[in-house]
Amino acid sequence: MHRSTHGRRPLAAAALACLMGVSALGNSAPPAEAAKGGSCAGFAVTAAGRTYRGDQDRRLRAAQVGETIEIRGRYVRFAVDARTFTVRDYTLTGVDSPRADKNLPIDAPTVVYESKVPDHGKTLTSAVELDLNNEGVVLRRNGGGQEVKIQAKDCAQGGLFQMEVEPGVRQINTLGPDFAYTGQPTGEERLCFTNGAFAGYDSPQAAELLGRTEQVAEWAVQSGGRIGMVIGEDAEEGGCQA
Repeated sequence: MHRSTHGRRPLAAAALACLMGVSALGNSAPPAEAAKGGSCAGFAVTAAGRTYRGDQDRRLRAAQVGETIEIRGRYVRFAVDARTFTVRDYTLTGVDSPRADKNLPIDAPTVVYESKVPDHGKTLTSAVELDLNNEGVVLRRNGGGQEVKIQAKDCAQGGLFQMEVEPGVRQINTLGPDFAYTGQPTGEERLCFTNGAFAGYDSPQAAELLGRTEQVAEWAVQSGGRIGMVIGEDAEEGGCQA
């Protein structure tokens, strides 16, 4: 059994100032495979009462979308506000993978982000482009001159998420109650966070950190830029400490 981090409180407060290399979505390196040697699964996506699974690429008409898109995987789950593509309750489930060396030290669902908000002020109204495969999902929608793209992996750890915008916007990330931002490694733009048991980081590309508190980071994301999320051993290799 792994050590539970459920209920841990954030570390000391920070002053106010907001896929993938090896397996890190959102790194400045070109995207690469995020599969962790058997520690990835696939999502089920539910919109307007209908659930989609398996390897498929489809276009959901606006009438088929509803208000909330639910993303449910073996290792990761979250919800997407269909009108803005704000992400809510990004959660690691705590379910063990077939590879014990790739599991994080959690044994209960743990909210990593309460929200990820692309603060564009628009309403997304187009059809939703949905691309599902055996370890991840891509969602894309536009409206009012704004496009937002979400990519996520259902893996035990690694580069698991990124949000890309066109044109640029502010993005506001709010951590779950067990986590706290701790700072940026020397010479790096990534912003580390931890719950005291394992580390992660916000991974920017064409984005600048405007300010942060212990639990909230505000980024200015340029057109075509993105903020990714990396967690676990890859985050520690990236200079973040638990």
